[in-house]
Amino acid sequence: VDGIEATERELLKSFDSHGIRKLNPEGEMFNPNFHEVMFEVPNTGKKQGTIIQVIESGYVLNDRLLRPARVGVAKGDIDQTSLVNEEV
Repeated sequence: VDGIEATERELLKSFDSHGIRKLNPEGEMFNPNFHEVMFEVPNTGKKQGTIIQVIESGYVLNDRLLRPARVGVAKGDIDQTSLVNEEV
């Protein structure tokens, strides 16, 4: 495990020296220019569109997308007052 982590550190250091940056957008708002939604989770208590899990990190080269981050996002809670009004 230590060897794999060391290899990853060296790879990321090499990426950084060439202007490649790793995207890890957990907790940020979904941006279709840099993220790809893989699933939505209802009733998370977070604002709709908030990234709650990163499945696969993305990469950008000088602000140009190389690979989008594949993420799971909060779907948002159902407004209970609108359901009550529809039933009446």
